Amino acid sequence: MKFLKQKRPYSIKKFLYRYFLLLFLCTSAVLIFYCVVFMKSYSDQMSSNAAARIDYYSSSLETEMKKCTSFEQKLCYSDSSFQLLTIKNLKDTDKVILHYNVTEMLKRQVAPYECIFIFDQDRRVSTYAAGESFSADEKQYIYQLKDHLREYWLDENQTSYNKWIVFQDAHNSVLMKALKVRDVYVCTTIDLENFDLLTYNESEDNPVQFGFFNNTEILTNQISVTEAGMDLTNLAYPKNPFFSNYYIMTTPIEETDISMFCLVYSDYMGDFAKVSILVFVLAAFVTCIIIVYTFYSFHKILLYPLDQINAATKHLEQNDPASFLSDSHSNIIEYQNINNALSNLIEQKITLTNEKQAEAFEKDHARLQYYQMQTRSHFFINCLKSLYNMLESKEYEKMQRMIIAFSNHLRYIFHDNLKLVTLQSELAEVNDYYNIILLDRVSPFILNTQVDETLLPYRVPSLIIQTFLENTAKYNRESGSLLIFDIKIERAELNGKPVMQIMLSDNGTGYDQETLDRLNSSENDLFARKHVGISNLKRRIALIYKTDYQFAFYNKPAGGACGLLYLPLIEAPQL
Repeated sequence: MKFLKQKRPYSIKKFLYRYFLLLFLCTSAVLIFYCVVFMKSYSDQMSSNAAARIDYYSSSLETEMKKCTSFEQKLCYSDSSFQLLTIKNLKDTDKVILHYNVTEMLKRQVAPYECIFIFDQDRRVSTYAAGESFSADEKQYIYQLKDHLREYWLDENQTSYNKWIVFQDAHNSVLMKALKVRDVYVCTTIDLENFDLLTYNESEDNPVQFGFFNNTEILTNQISVTEAGMDLTNLAYPKNPFFSNYYIMTTPIEETDISMFCLVYSDYMGDFAKVSILVFVLAAFVTCIIIVYTFYSFHKILLYPLDQINAATKHLEQNDPASFLSDSHSNIIEYQNINNALSNLIEQKITLTNEKQAEAFEKDHARLQYYQMQTRSHFFINCLKSLYNMLESKEYEKMQRMIIAFSNHLRYIFHDNLKLVTLQSELAEVNDYYNIILLDRVSPFILNTQVDETLLPYRVPSLIIQTFLENTAKYNRESGSLLIFDIKIERAELNGKPVMQIMLSDNGTGYDQETLDRLNSSENDLFARKHVGISNLKRRIALIYKTDYQFAFYNKPAGGACGLLYLPLIEAPQL
């Protein structure tokens, strides 16, 4: 079996809000994506620049190291002058010539940042060639370095030949490699402190600092590392926050146990990134404002007819088309046409409502007249019977009082019962009716009245008290004991509103349970046979007050019926 899914109702406003939120989120996502891409591009650019520099410099250093290695091998194993120089017991003249030839070869080979030393244990052979970076220092430092290297390599336990290793003394930090031929040592050193390539292509606007480190210490350019707030750990495990003033990258040097670091000052890039992000945030803010304004404009344009229809429905309840037009004027022609059409619709609805209310009023009026006359027929017959008995008994004075009270009663009950009467008029009718009861009743009957005199000008439905008095007299006619009917009317408050509280009670037989259930029910019983007057009174009150009233019926603990009514306070019009 195929079940059709019923669509739930939804609001167009929520529908528009949902699409606005979707548009806003998509726009925000695009802007955030752009920001992330920009930051990633900035980071990649910094990484690429640093990588290009350090790759160039490290490869240049490795190339020089290979050249030095090649020269050492060529010198030691292919050069005849050096081979002869390693032989002992040479003549002094031959030794001088060979020594000169080797020295000149070293000078032609040595780079500005290199120094090549040749020495032996007996100091029979001792020469060197130093580049410009070494020559810039005092020669005593070169001799000291030579002595330190000689001591290092002449150590009997030394086995690190033909390897690039780091050597440091008080004035130099060098990368060196040595070969031994017979008893003669050839040691090539590269000055790590004054490696000329480190300043190659460097500008003031884009300063770059290079240096070397190993697992235990920073070998060169420690001052720059300290100024950047870094240490050996930062070099070993480099991290680059986005807005840092420095960008660091490291790379190991082949065939050595050292690494090179490249420290790029990124202030200019950071400032550019900050300005760019500020511009991005400003652009995002302006974009959001434009989106919100556009949504507001479309919201106003698309929902205006719906809002006006909604406002028109509220004015329909108030029956006030004039205020709708005054509150809904628009300079837009199409919108004003909608307002005029809605105003005409309100006027037509009001006209139809008034006609329907007038028709309903006539029906209610006729129904009330019927209810009222329905409860009077037996009373009229009883009054006529009483007058007949008085006439037979020649009780003319009593008969006169009966006729006067009866005529007042007739004049009171035959007025328009949809119109309210003052409480004072209702109490006067109660007194007239009480006199009729006294003239017709054998057993005693007492009427007690406690009324707040400030409530006398207020209006109530006609016969509202008289109906209960009549009901008490009717259903306690056979009682031979003293019958008392109490009237207590005072101000009260119900649901925060001032009301008139009317309590009507007697000491008679009271209501049976079936009657109590029927009277306390909110439904009107058209076919009631007992207490018809009270049932009809309830229907009249419902027609007059609609829902703005309350009632309760119960039996008093000591016996007797009690009715409690709460009616709104309606003052009589000023004449």
